[in-house]
Amino acid sequence: MTLPSFLRPRLLARVILNGVLLLVVSAVGFIFIASVLLGDDARRAERAMAKWYASEACEAYARAGAEGGIAKFPIVFGLYTKDGEELATSTSQPLVQPSISELRTARQSGPTPIESSKQIVVACPDDSQRYAIVGGPRHPPPILRLAIAVMAVVLLVAVASIPLARSLVKPLRELVGTATRFGEGDLAARASVRRSDEIGDLATAFNLMAAKLEERLLAEKEMLANVSHELRTPLARARVVLETAKEDPARSASLLREISHDLSDLERLTDDVLATIRLDFEGAASRGLRLRPEDVDLPDVVRHSIARIVEAHPDRDVELDAPEAVPSLRGDPALLLRLFDNLLDNARKYSSGTVSVHVREERRELVVEIRDRGIGIEQSDLERIFEPFFRTDRSRQRATGGTGLGLALCRRIVDVHRGTIAASSSGGEGTTVIVRLPLA
Repeated sequence: MTLPSFLRPRLLARVILNGVLLLVVSAVGFIFIASVLLGDDARRAERAMAKWYASEACEAYARAGAEGGIAKFPIVFGLYTKDGEELATSTSQPLVQPSISELRTARQSGPTPIESSKQIVVACPDDSQRYAIVGGPRHPPPILRLAIAVMAVVLLVAVASIPLARSLVKPLRELVGTATRFGEGDLAARASVRRSDEIGDLATAFNLMAAKLEERLLAEKEMLANVSHELRTPLARARVVLETAKEDPARSASLLREISHDLSDLERLTDDVLATIRLDFEGAASRGLRLRPEDVDLPDVVRHSIARIVEAHPDRDVELDAPEAVPSLRGDPALLLRLFDNLLDNARKYSSGTVSVHVREERRELVVEIRDRGIGIEQSDLERIFEPFFRTDRSRQRATGGTGLGLALCRRIVDVHRGTIAASSSGGEGTTVIVRLPLA
């Protein structure tokens, strides 16, 4: 069952309550320690004070009787005969009388506490006919004044901590509101909290998370739209071919070859989309793709990929320059083969000459350089060729085909192997793609 909002614990109340409790515990501890450490000294001082007041009172009474100024004493005081008759007092309240044994002890041993009260009985010096009862001061004792002062400080701190608590709670409430709007679909919602403390760090982290999520969601929407478009194109061509075949049966053989080509495009697109989704999904789930790693002889993988390309396109030449032996790297051989298949096929499609492949070891990395002598890529397009579904104007021809996912998939494969991929090109002079994969 969910509690109503007004019954839920609030950070504001917790901050104030924690501060007050901390002060109360500190004050109680201080008072307790003070009472323990100062208790004996306080009792000795109290008896000495009682003895002094009794001596002064007895002398004053002997000189001037009840008018001797006893009523002005700043403490609770009473002067009595040995029979308990009141002679003079500083208070209108009756004082607790000592027992016979307490009075005897006072005469023999000095100031003696009265058991049933906080007062002390003192025998008048050199006078066995009178005794004095001395109580506490009319004002609160020091320890009580200290306790009152501490409680006043606690109350003051509690009141003063309200603005501080509000300053902590307000940005958190704003963050809650921003997160709620973002969760309800407002992808542009961002926290406007600007602080240099941990709450500011939280707001910054939230904004970074929101920006990445927005970018990812928009990319997924764009990818869905592009996939829909790419699927529609070969399907539309296949429909046209089928209608043409009905009208002209003599062209069925050539038209079937066109349908086969369209089906190959669909199959390649499906494979690329599934591979991309797998890389994205598993990478997000485990912060790193759950590869099927093993020791890989990278030049051997490259040779295998070259053999596949040459077998599929015997009219194309691919030159390989690789050392006899290089260290093995840990990687997924199937993904690495897919990487070089895509790169070599891309180089073949946009180049009519020989494709050169160079493999070398460089600073604990294996470097694979693939160079074609084709149409090249404009400088303005180089930074975007690894984006999903991006195709340059030169790659949109029917003869080259392509789905716009090949190079994007290459980047994802390189990323999950903690490597880098980059391209350089000059218009009309070919393109060079360099892949760097760490050995450890």
